[in-house]
Amino acid sequence: MAESAKKPKEQLARELTEAKRQIAEMEGLLSGYRRMEEEKKDLEKRLGEIQRMDFLGRLSGEIAHDINNMLYPIIIDAEFLLEDLPQESTAHQILKQMLSAARRQKDLVNQIFTFSRRGERERNPLEIKPLIRQILDSLQATLPEAIELKQNLNVPRDIVKGDPQQLRQIIMNLVHNAAESIGNESGTIEVSLSRVQPGPGPDLPRKMEGPYLELSVSDTGKGMTREAMEHIFDPSYASGATGRSTMLGLAITKGMVEDHGGEITIESEPERGSRFTVRFPAHEGPERVVRPKAVKASRPRGKKRILLVDDEDIILSSIQRVLMRLGYEVAAVNDSVEALEMFTRSPQAFDLVITDLTMPRMTGAEFTSRLLAVRPDTPVILSTGFSDVMNERKAKEMGIREFLVKPAGIDELKSAISRSLEEGNRP
Repeated sequence: MAESAKKPKEQLARELTEAKRQIAEMEGLLSGYRRMEEEKKDLEKRLGEIQRMDFLGRLSGEIAHDINNMLYPIIIDAEFLLEDLPQESTAHQILKQMLSAARRQKDLVNQIFTFSRRGERERNPLEIKPLIRQILDSLQATLPEAIELKQNLNVPRDIVKGDPQQLRQIIMNLVHNAAESIGNESGTIEVSLSRVQPGPGPDLPRKMEGPYLELSVSDTGKGMTREAMEHIFDPSYASGATGRSTMLGLAITKGMVEDHGGEITIESEPERGSRFTVRFPAHEGPERVVRPKAVKASRPRGKKRILLVDDEDIILSSIQRVLMRLGYEVAAVNDSVEALEMFTRSPQAFDLVITDLTMPRMTGAEFTSRLLAVRPDTPVILSTGFSDVMNERKAKEMGIREFLVKPAGIDELKSAISRSLEEGNRP
């Protein structure tokens, strides 16, 4: 009798244990479900942020494209008029200030481009010394006359693996920042390049494994406080010594340097100037090295005829005026379909074609493809204010001689034309 009474108690205990196990299992499943819900919400939030950033990137690219189209005739026309005005005249000085402001806006648009291009960029081994020299030569004319620009680039091996456009932007940002620090006072900017082999000690904030190239830009400007130095790469911070555009430029510069596996540091004291130092890993591999092209722009030999195509009439008239002064005959057309019909009727009549990329009825890429199908050896320059679908490499693969980014100046335009025609004259 006692034994039969004991059995239900044991069975009850087992059932209770099993119930507890099932409850614990259910709690575990419920906890896992809650985690999955939280992860789902987090993923949805991150996806929303990515979509918003992607939208902002595309929007900023479209805005930058329109700004560049407006800046292009301003820069070209201002340079055109400056050639006709005496340097001591008031009109010359006013135009020079306008041109300087337009070039500053061009640099700001380049920062927007960098923000909007969120994908990986192609990087190849290249010599950085010729690139620096080219940039400094072009910047010299834009700096105030009271600022002396010095360079010390005596490096035996100067190869890095990088994107030329981003490296160009890094150098330009640092020199512009140095010039802003000096302001209207007289001063000096010194750009130096050296090759360094890291020693055994902790000589860098982030230890590099192999040799690196050290690019430094120093100035004799007003310098910075320690607080300003701590926030110098933060675009949301601005002090009396730095403006928003400068902070944005330096923040983007830091990002581009780090994308290249490098680092950037700063030394500064109030009233004693600043020194920015960028360190890139030196490239030691056997890959083919890209050397920046430097072709001196020359006047046309004989009367060359150019087909100029752009749907913006103000750009069309500005570029046509410059080309005619340079000695070319120009057929200017604001419709790509009409331009293709003109070319097809007489393909040998043109020595060079300059076309915009973004046009309503037929894009510059499609126009160029059809044009080259008619006459494959035609030199073509493709120009664009901004494009997610076209870059210099893709343009070259299509058979395009030069890829010109708006807003280009007269010297850039002349050099692109010279390179295109010279390439066509090679045996």
